[in-house]
Amino acid sequence: MKNILLLFIVLASLSASAQKEELPSMDETDTGAMIKASFLYNFAKLVDWPEEYKKGNFVISVMGGENLYREMVKKYNTKQIGSQQIEIRKLSKTLNISECHLLYVGAECIDLLPEITEKYRHLPILIVTDDEGALDDGAIINMVPVESEWMYELNVEKASDRKLFIGSMLRSMAIRTQQGK
Repeated sequence: MKNILLLFIVLASLSASAQKEELPSMDETDTGAMIKASFLYNFAKLVDWPEEYKKGNFVISVMGGENLYREMVKKYNTKQIGSQQIEIRKLSKTLNISECHLLYVGAECIDLLPEITEKYRHLPILIVTDDEGALDDGAIINMVPVESEWMYELNVEKASDRKLFIGSMLRSMAIRTQQGK
């Protein structure tokens, strides 16, 4: 299963083309940001949103994680999810989250996670984090380091509560699937 996940990440990274727009330089050695960006893009491809969210741009908001944001813009801002153009937004540490499909909450903002999940509990937002115990605080997907690799855990019930359908491939590759709280 580790080999499948590694292949999944490598293929996603190879398929992403760099955007020609000038961005502030990113530390080239931040492979964690590169891997997490690939994960976010592939999570977006493997989740199904309600019909009313399949129009307009596909919005991925990043709260915290400056290098991750830069990597997302560089590699995925010109891509699409289905027929929707991807739009990457950088959010400050705030509870004012405009409409988005996927919200990444980084370590710098993780203290806001319980409030975010409560305030936006009825919206189909895929909330992704990389903080230990974040599934219990409202995240739907939590990326976690396992030995020398990044993996993820998943809360299927919270996704369903938000009217998000998690595909079988995404479910099968999770290192842990949580059904409740």
